Amino acid sequence: EALLGLDFGDCTEQALANILWSFAKSGEASPELFEAIENHIVVRSLDGFRPQHLSNIVWAYATVGVSHPELFKKIGDHVAGLDSLDWFTPQALSNTAWAYATAEASHSELFKKIGNHIAGMGSLDLFNSQDFSNTAWAYATARRFHSRLFEKLSTEAIVKGEYFDGQEVANFLWACATVGYSDERLFSAFTPVIESKLDECNEQHLANIAWAYSVVNVPSQDLFNECYVGALASRENAFSEEDLSQLHQWQLWQQELESRIELPRSLRAKCRNAFTSRGYSESKLQNDVAGELRAAGLDLDEEVLLGSGYRIDALVKVGDGRKVAVEVDGPSHFIDRRPTGSTILKHRQVLRLDRIEVVSVPYWEWNELKNSVTKQHYLNEKLGCDKDH
Repeated sequence: EALLGLDFGDCTEQALANILWSFAKSGEASPELFEAIENHIVVRSLDGFRPQHLSNIVWAYATVGVSHPELFKKIGDHVAGLDSLDWFTPQALSNTAWAYATAEASHSELFKKIGNHIAGMGSLDLFNSQDFSNTAWAYATARRFHSRLFEKLSTEAIVKGEYFDGQEVANFLWACATVGYSDERLFSAFTPVIESKLDECNEQHLANIAWAYSVVNVPSQDLFNECYVGALASRENAFSEEDLSQLHQWQLWQQELESRIELPRSLRAKCRNAFTSRGYSESKLQNDVAGELRAAGLDLDEEVLLGSGYRIDALVKVGDGRKVAVEVDGPSHFIDRRPTGSTILKHRQVLRLDRIEVVSVPYWEWNELKNSVTKQHYLNEKLGCDKDH
């Protein structure tokens, strides 16, 4: 309350950053105080704030879960407009990206600026394992793909793997898989690291790691063995529905590999149930595609549950007796028009396990088609149907 009476114009930039950081760190944030300081900062020049101040400020707001879009926009614009980020420490860079992702504050120019800066650095020797993990996690969570950034992080993480703890490994590999970045060297290099840190991993870490390897499809018999299954089995009652769904996809991957590695029957059943029970909703886009498939004279079933547990948008019977899965892939299936890890995994497992060809209809391709004639022509071409069908 005493702080609320302050004239924040008399406070130095460091004092403001320190107040916010201290409250966020203590877990005793005052929404009124945070709002008052935000209202002050958004009308104050940011030229006097050092990189560490700016990083600490956005970190504090993200940590306490107080949403302030104006503040994040102002600081994001400022950082994105700087000539160089050379004065930002690795921690300041990673914490800034983490804060924007955590606060769900969209700022593409900021992520581009930070990504370009890190990718262009000579080496990442000053980055610790948490900086690697937080940066990758932030880009995946914010749904930003920066190929040179992930390449740089992965290449240097390979030689620093032993310094990662269980959570950092899980978050880093999950992030790479989520954005569809498959670096076989990275996942192979981290296999012995995970083996040695298995006891540090909680149930979410174990599920995230298993899912990430399933996406990139790097067989790791030395990791995914009876020991890993035992670690999963011992936490059977602790997994969230999301964890269980990921483990179902990992079990499907073991079937792809014909590894004979299986979860205990009760856990396997829980995983399949969680996976098949996930909510789904039809979109306008999906209904439009289904309508044009029917108008083209094609026989189809919608929202079909397959043997693998995957649900597909439409199962279409084409002229030669084939059945083709048509997936209407909206914006959530892509990051910067590249398929997400989840999309890649689904298409691959439906093809390999259900033995059904998958045809993707990306939302931007569909949105460019202006009438039924062009839409039906597009679908017939995609499905390889006769022109006079």
